[in-house]
Parts: sequence; C-alpha cells; structure tokens
Amino acid sequence: MGEADVTDAAGRVLAVLRDAGRAECTVRAYRVVLDRFAAFLVERGLEEASEGVCVEFVAEQTGVRLGSLREPVNDRDVKAVRRPVVLVAEVLAGRAIEVDRSVIAVKDGCPGRFGPVRDDYVDCCREQGNAEATVATKDKAASRFLGYLDEVGVDDLAALGVRDVAGFLVRLRGLGLGRKTIASMRSCVADFLRFLAATGRAPCGLAERMPPHRHVRHESEPHLWTVDEIRRVLGVIDRQSACGKRDYAMILTTARLGLRISDLRQLELGDLDWRSKTITIVQEKTGRPLSLPLLDDVGWAVIDYVRDGRPETACRKVFVKHRHPFDAFGCASSIACRLSRHAARAEIVFGPGEVCGMHSLRGALAVAMIGNATPIPVVSAVLGHASSDTTQAYYLRFDVQRLRCCALDVEDVIEQGG
Repeated sequence: MGEADVTDAAGRVLAVLRDAGRAECTVRAYRVVLDRFAAFLVERGLEEASEGVCVEFVAEQTGVRLGSLREPVNDRDVKAVRRPVVLVAEVLAGRAIEVDRSVIAVKDGCPGRFGPVRDDYVDCCREQGNAEATVATKDKAASRFLGYLDEVGVDDLAALGVRDVAGFLVRLRGLGLGRKTIASMRSCVADFLRFLAATGRAPCGLAERMPPHRHVRHESEPHLWTVDEIRRVLGVIDRQSACGKRDYAMILTTARLGLRISDLRQLELGDLDWRSKTITIVQEKTGRPLSLPLLDDVGWAVIDYVRDGRPETACRKVFVKHRHPFDAFGCASSIACRLSRHAARAEIVFGPGEVCGMHSLRGALAVAMIGNATPIPVVSAVLGHASSDTTQAYYLRFDVQRLRCCALDVEDVIEQGG
C-alpha cells in the first residue's frame, strides 16, 4: 500500500460525504485528518491500516489511547479523528462506505436464541397501534428480561415460572433503579408475558401472578420555574448560532404554550397558521385535536429559526436535528436535555429530586395560570386535558399559596372538636 492508495481512498471517502449532503466544512475537517493519516502511514512505511495502526494514529493526534478502535468514548476530539480514520480503513479493506452508520455498533440486549420471539413481540406491538416510543420501551424491557433468563439458564420459555419472573424483579430492585422505572419495566414485562401466553410460548397467568410493586405516582416533583428563571435561561442561549435559535424557539414554545415534549417533536410546519395566528395539532399522547394561539414572541422565535437556523431538509417537522441527515428528533433523542444544559449555564439551582426537563415548563405554566385565577377549564383546554379533573388532580397541588389559604386553624378545629 503506497501513498497513492491512501490518497485515493481518502478521495473516495470525501466524495461519498459530499454525495450524502455533508456540509463543506465537515468535508474539509475530514480532509485535514485524512491527509495527516496518509502522512502517518507513509512516514512509518506501514502497509495496512489495521486497527492497531488506527489506534496508534488516534493516540498521536489526541493523546488518548483507546483500548479498541470502536470502544465508546465521549471525547469530541477523539471522535473527530477516529471517524474519518474508520471510514478510510473501510475503503482500504475493500468494504463499502456507510457514512450514516455509527462507529460504535449498537448492542442488542436480547440473546440471539431469543431474538425471533422478541422480534415477533415488537411486530405485534406495532400491529396493535403502539406509538414508537412505547414500542421502544417494550422492546427494551422484553430484551432485558430475556437477557436475564439467558443468564440464569432458562432454556425453554414453556417452562417459565413465577420464580423466574420474581427473580428478574428482584434483580431490578438490586440495581438501584427508581420506583417509577421498575414499575414501567414490570408493566412491560407483564405485557410480554401475556403475549407469550397468547402465542403458546409460555404458561398462562404468569402476568397476573407477578409480585406487586408499590409505586408512588408523584414520588418526584417538577421544578416550578419562576418567570425570572425562564428569562435567565432564555438569556444565556446563543441566538446567533443555528442550534441556539432552535433551542430558544423550543424552550420558549414550551414555556409559553405548555406543549408536551412529544407534541413539540412532532410539530410540523403545516401546523402553524400564520394568518389566524394559531397552532393546531393532534396530540401524540391522547390523539385529541388541540388548537393554541400562536403568540407573537413564539411566532418570531420560530420564524428566526426557520429562516436563518434550520438546515435545508425535506423533513416537515419544525424542529430538526442539526446533524446529517437533518431529520426529526427520535423518541429517545436528546431534545429533553436541552433545557437542563442551558439552565446550568444560567446557574439555576434545582432542589433534591426535582424534575427539571422540558415537561417541567408545562407544569410551571399550569401553576402560573392557576395562580393568576385562570379558570380550571381554561387551563385544561390549554394543556390539552380531556377532563378538568386531570388538571386539578395533578397541578392544583402545586399552587401552595392558595392551598395555604384553605388550611384550617388548629385551635379552631380543637375548640369545635371539644
């Protein structure tokens, strides 16, 4: 292998990147790394770009020595060097270039011998109309359960017993997972057991005989954002950058309109009626239509993002990922952590156990509306609740100031009781 071979391989990588729609700045960054890699190989007289050679090059460039070329790593500098090297090594080895494939192979938690059963279950969930987020959660729970069975030596699902199921739940509790997480996992495993029973793969009734699990619904409370805190968070966002324009519009939309994160992800350009200044959607969670006013500050924030920040893409969603192929946020994407990142920059302090994700802004809006004497039916309509009972049951308890007005004087109660 000579310098010409490496240069040719690098050229092919860059050509594929351009064909895939990568930005020219990305192509230039790859070229810099690949030119250095070619010089590295030639200077050492190396005949192949083996894994050991690639690891050595990454170590020379970044000062970080990886145990293996494809091990998980969080260092951005390492990622920036490793990715081009992996692609050119694929070309030199005679393999096709797949620019959208992750360097780190996605691990399937389901044992291979149980794979067909798990796949049938996932297909069944989709046929039943489960949302993709629900399918992903059930897939993860079923795979984890099957992985446990494989670990403890259960070979035949037909011989599955209550002891096996209980052992899995005990294992979960021993991992220190939250009650809500365990409750969700238990529910998914119960659904999986019903599927196994219905398809004749496991005994009937196991789901109903699962050990109980006490879950306090409101074990953790959302952070009740103040107006000042929200302004501080919005104020630290860099609105000159494309990602900053997007994050500003997403956070402002959630804070002002109370959209669920699932509806924010699914919001499409066609849902915005600029003439009537309304946003009309079908809620992802309930399937019910919801129409909200397109407030001026929200509208201008969205316009600023769409015009000057949103990448060119065929995706119809308003908010998209800023990495190729610039498609919609997935159900397990990082959209939920955007708020906490900016909150940290704004030096917002959260109490122990407080939930501070995007959904907490929805709660803050509800409490603010209730505190301003907005009628509960109006609050319910804004939040998209089917019933005012839902609003009162969850959000009314956060209006501490008004609840204090309802408190009875202890002495009066004692006197009346006497």
